[in-house]
Amino acid sequence: MSEPVPALPIPPGSSFALMTSPDTERHATAGVHKPVVILPLGAVEQHGPHLPLGVDCWLAEAVALAAAEGQASMRVAEPFAYGSSEHHRSFSGTMSLSPQTFIAVLVDLCTCLAEDGYLPVMLNGHGGNRAAIQVAITTLGKRGIVTAGFSYFDLIADLAAEALPDAATGTGHACALETSLMMHVLGDSVRRDLIPPGGTPPSWPDPHLYAAPAVTVWRRFEAIRGNGVIGTPSQASAEAGSRLFIAAVERSRAAILNIQSEFGQRNAR
Repeated sequence: MSEPVPALPIPPGSSFALMTSPDTERHATAGVHKPVVILPLGAVEQHGPHLPLGVDCWLAEAVALAAAEGQASMRVAEPFAYGSSEHHRSFSGTMSLSPQTFIAVLVDLCTCLAEDGYLPVMLNGHGGNRAAIQVAITTLGKRGIVTAGFSYFDLIADLAAEALPDAATGTGHACALETSLMMHVLGDSVRRDLIPPGGTPPSWPDPHLYAAPAVTVWRRFEAIRGNGVIGTPSQASAEAGSRLFIAAVERSRAAILNIQSEFGQRNAR
């Protein structure tokens, strides 16, 4: 029997859910700008033979909690663990929402936060959520509600190129990037003896994380690689994970502060 994965530590003052309702009323009206509530988004889905199902959600939550630490104007909501993961459903354990359901949930949650005087910021850890988050932000904007979102891994592409042996073809899913981060954040959850060798077979369009292909085609992951891994997880290391995590936290915090400065005016819904 495997050991249980330890709970992520909650820095004092950073948790939205630890506040009382009167606390949130006071907090929402303090300061020059609207305070931010960070909503971590992820997925519960296969991550190859060596990583647990909760990778995307746990990493997003860890980055959010660390980014908000010491920031009086930031709180971290309970993470929304389930995402759009139909492309992984052939692998046991994957739990997926339809894009329409996922978008509807994000719109409802962010509407609640905005109505209470907060600026919602979605911090994403799952590549399959990116398009749906954009639609949710657009839907909210049409209703006059300003919100924002980003994927933490998109902020560290340049550092991944430095910290990993081959970020271009080594990153994708359950890859050198995610495996390195998990080695740093929740090292006991990584099955190091099950890390598969080799990389992704040739595939078009390029499925790797930082490829940004001009053509988009929806594909099930088993059609790309039978073990569900995109990239080269054997290139992972805890040292790289530490560098990448620190950068993800620092850049996420900077992005959120910039979002608050630019779009957190109290006269905006």
